[in-house]
Parts: sequence; structure tokens; C-alpha cells
Amino acid sequence: MKKLIFSALVATALCVSSCGKDDDNGGGSTSLTGDWYLHTIYNDLDGYGLRWIAPDNCAQKTYFSISDKKIKYEWYLQEGSECKYTPQYYNYTTNNGVINATVADDSPNGNKGGTVSIKYEIKDKELIFRFKNNRQQEEINVLHKKGVGYSSLDPLVGLWELTKIEAGGTTYPAGTPACFTGSIVASSIGFSLYYTLPANSTQCQDGNVESYDYVKEGGKYYNVSNGQKVPLPFSFSNNNQTLTLSLGGTTMFFQKQ
Repeated sequence: MKKLIFSALVATALCVSSCGKDDDNGGGSTSLTGDWYLHTIYNDLDGYGLRWIAPDNCAQKTYFSISDKKIKYEWYLQEGSECKYTPQYYNYTTNNGVINATVADDSPNGNKGGTVSIKYEIKDKELIFRFKNNRQQEEINVLHKKGVGYSSLDPLVGLWELTKIEAGGTTYPAGTPACFTGSIVASSIGFSLYYTLPANSTQCQDGNVESYDYVKEGGKYYNVSNGQKVPLPFSFSNNNQTLTLSLGGTTMFFQKQ
């Protein structure tokens, strides 16, 4: 089983690759003002490589409350098993798709007077931030606005958990053995495929993650990482709640979370 699955995931032709106000929102029709929550994050969390990540419990509580002149970053910081409320307030202006923000005098935290610039755009009602984080690494945040519906987004967008793999006429349920797991974290920009395979009946291999940029044209998905355009064999069923990825005679089944 290990050989079949590994060949399907890795030895394929996928060609793996390694951010105002209403006057300037990158062409979107949704106002920048309001409360915005993290949907997906692209960064190098804990030094394991750039990848798409679903917000953890603390990040799910975090939101940006944006008015005409101020951004309140209602941040919940992970400290051990606790989510520490660490808000920061900014005064801001926008110019040519860039938010220029200064830590406000009334900010409960942060270096008052400190500045930050964030590239942004609003696309399909999503707010997309691009910036350098505190480790000076490029990061992308995709945010959704409170009270806005996102059912029109592509069905790929979201979190998917592996349920089973079919290979060589045999079905292998996820979790048998326990380390046999997989997931997809997908934004409207890119997605990451996570998987852990059994080395044998009692031991597990290290986990793997592969990240892709993609476009959708004519109802079909294409990997555009590394400047190439390669078909991605995705299909949906069960009212877009089941995703299948078929590779070289092996089919992976995912359920939307």
C-alpha cells in the first residue's frame, strides 16, 4: 500500500512548487470597514516550510475591526494551552492598494508610533493581506467579513479531511493504522496537501506537505506553480461535500469540514 500511495502522491505530473477604504479595494465591491476574521493563512509556521494553514483555536477568535480611520486588531495569542487577549490599535490610511498603519496612542499593546505597511485587495468579498511577519517572512492572510455570505466561492475553498484511498482494487480507510491521515487546506489562491503514510503496520513515516498555486478555467483546475499549467484531477460530489483526487490509478477521498 505504501508504494502505491507514495507513487500516486509524489511521482505524478503535478510539478510541486516549493492587502482602506472604499475608494481603493482592488476592484472588489465589499467595503473594507467592518469585522474581518481569518479564514486561511499562508506562512512558515514553526519553520516547517511555507504552506496554507487553517486558523487554530486562538486565531479563530482573532479579528480585525476596521473603521474609516482605525483598525482594532483583536488578537488572541497562543500561550501554552491558553488564548491570551492582546489587542493592538492602529490609525491608518490607504494608497494604491497599501494600508499604511501606525500604532495608536490608545493601543493597549504594541510599540506606540510604530508603523507597518500591508498590501491588500478585496476579491470576491474576501480581504487578502500580504505582508512580512515578525520573522520577516512573506505571509498571506485571507479574511472573511462578519455577516457576509461566501457560498459563491469555489467549492475547493475550505478544509478537507481524508476519509479513504482506493488503490489497486483495494480500499484503505484513513486512520487504519492511526497514522494514515491526510487533509487539504484550500484558499481561493492556493492549497496545501498534508499526508502521513504508514511505514508498516506499527510505525509511521514523517508527515508530508505539498503546496500549490492554482487557477480554474472552464470548470477545470490547473496547478500553476513554477510558471507551468498542469491539470489537477479534482472532482466533487455529494453537493460539493466530497472531494476526490485521482492520480495514476489511485483515488483519494476527502470530506469537507
